[in-house]
Amino acid sequence: MRNTMLLLLSTVLICCKQGPKDQISRVQNYNAETVTIDSKGKLLDLGYYLLISDVNLNGEILYLYNSYEHSIDEIDLRKLAFNKSYILEKEGPNGTGEFVNKLNLVDQNIFFLQSFGNSILMDKKGNLIQRVNWNFAIDSSGLPFENTPLIEIAVGTENIKVFGLSFDYSSRQVFLNVLDVGNNRVSQFDIDQENSYSNFVLAIDDPAAYTYLDPIVYIGEENELVIVSHQFSNELFLFDNKGNFIRKVNYQPKLTQKKAERHLLKPLSTLSELGKTYQSLLEQVIFGPPVWDNVNKRYLRLSAQRSFSDKKSKDNSLLPDIKEVKVFLSLFDQNFNLTTELLIEELTTEYVKYFIQGGKLWVFQNIDDELGFIVIDI
Repeated sequence: MRNTMLLLLSTVLICCKQGPKDQISRVQNYNAETVTIDSKGKLLDLGYYLLISDVNLNGEILYLYNSYEHSIDEIDLRKLAFNKSYILEKEGPNGTGEFVNKLNLVDQNIFFLQSFGNSILMDKKGNLIQRVNWNFAIDSSGLPFENTPLIEIAVGTENIKVFGLSFDYSSRQVFLNVLDVGNNRVSQFDIDQENSYSNFVLAIDDPAAYTYLDPIVYIGEENELVIVSHQFSNELFLFDNKGNFIRKVNYQPKLTQKKAERHLLKPLSTLSELGKTYQSLLEQVIFGPPVWDNVNKRYLRLSAQRSFSDKKSKDNSLLPDIKEVKVFLSLFDQNFNLTTELLIEELTTEYVKYFIQGGKLWVFQNIDDELGFIVIDI
């Protein structure tokens, strides 16, 4: 199925006090095509919105964690077909632990797998290369680190660094920690300078009904940069793959707000109050992480706005039923200057795995319980 849309909207010029003008264009052709993967009878794991997965450098191979078999499935995106599986062990010298909650490809032959309190580097034959243990690490003051991150990725080949997001729920803070695997040293960075995490934590502190709902913080490697981004605010924190902070990116979108606003910062006392506040945030703007297009030398990022009905299909639902989701695509040049914004009518959420393959944006879709993608060609 192929749909072609011509968006005839005006071009907006934003003049800056210094430097050249940034042109944000909303006159753009795009094609949207739906493709499905031939699973060849393999039961692929379509849970978690495909977030426990990674693609190789040119985007031609997708590696997808399979919780049914505790394995990694290899999908050939050129042939649109399942290729093979890499079997994992839960216990023993090559054990990953009971579950895998993060997967990334360090190079073409090494996987980084994160389980609960257990992170490992392993080859494609399932052999352990190295365990990553934050408990043995030393912080910048020379003291034991003692704070295993909740979300981790590994980058580099010879001198591997592990980047991890650590959350302090009592103080409602988040930090980026960078572990040098070779010398067990940790550096820590503030990646919440605009309170884009702390201000959007929704919590009921009453011990009898304690609830903690925090915003998503994304971390990923794109174009040899480690990028940290927030769910309800559009700023980006850029690091090189050696763990050095480069800069923070801010930009001004035209189709959405640059940041959601939490209108009432008072303590929440009921689930009803929490649900209404969360609904208000989702209705304003939600951001996904940026991805790199190596063919066209640009970054792409999805964002969205949700609207809700007045009804709940389930009485215990926190939110009413979704009425509509508008998904937007932002394009940036290689220096993160915003160049184009589009409304993509074929998409229904930003909270899925998406990546670049062959200069096109591939967005995961569950199509009748089969692995599929909506492919956007701009």
